Amino acid sequence: MAFQNLKWQKFYEKAWKIRAEFMSECLSRGMNGYQAIKELEKKERKYRISITGDEVISWERIKGDPTNVISESINIPIMRLSSIRGNEIIIPFYANFNFVDMLIDIFDETGPYDSIVELGCGYGRNLFELFYRGGSADIPYYGGEFTKSGVELASKLAKATPNMNAKFFHFNHLEPKLDIDFGERVFLFTCHSIEQVMQIPDNWFEVVSKCAKHVRCVHLEPFGFQMHITGPISQKHMEFMVQQGWNVNFTDMLKQASKNKIIEVDGAVLEIGFSQDPFNPGSIAIWHSDRK
Repeated sequence: MAFQNLKWQKFYEKAWKIRAEFMSECLSRGMNGYQAIKELEKKERKYRISITGDEVISWERIKGDPTNVISESINIPIMRLSSIRGNEIIIPFYANFNFVDMLIDIFDETGPYDSIVELGCGYGRNLFELFYRGGSADIPYYGGEFTKSGVELASKLAKATPNMNAKFFHFNHLEPKLDIDFGERVFLFTCHSIEQVMQIPDNWFEVVSKCAKHVRCVHLEPFGFQMHITGPISQKHMEFMVQQGWNVNFTDMLKQASKNKIIEVDGAVLEIGFSQDPFNPGSIAIWHSDRK
């Protein structure tokens, strides 16, 4: 049975709302969409969104380790904790896994495509990054998002992004529906958006695979522990996901869709590394489907 804790739906609606207020202020100062996104990224390197017991939302300063800074006068972190293949690692604070560049390279290797679609896109950050960092400038970008505040903010950013054809719409992983004409060949992806849905429905892959004649999909989702416990972090990750009420059936649904010949799995890479949260590592799964 498809299921998501209502707490997470409410949290993300409120989280996107406070981000929308911040970026709307940036846009009002004459910034374009991409500049506003980068201002938010800068903000979130030093602050996190906090919700208290009475659901008051605020920006809370992140308290770092005073021994992990360049100097007293330059108070920025040097290193951070991450993980790879089930094990903890220490990496430079500014190092990360560049999912956007990976998407661009997969797109170029397997294209051409008529559109790019992200499901669970938040305020559209990944789509704007794709557009500005080498993604196709000649096709439309689509973002499906559950929260009303996320769709509204993404649409506002798109209007402030010259030459980008981007549209955003409501999408619910629990009740997947894609009745938009994306063209015949679609490049689709998700990025840590299925993670908060405890149980995706058993028709999720069927619905998504039928949104066009040819669909290529790339997932960056924290499902590694569902396939294999690669190390101590994998075990902690599994316990964390269960405790949070987050996804535990992505792998089962992926395998079932492959077994039923709804999709063909191209490959998977477990706990690829350099995640922002060492105890919530992302894994890669890629599949495609063809309809005559």
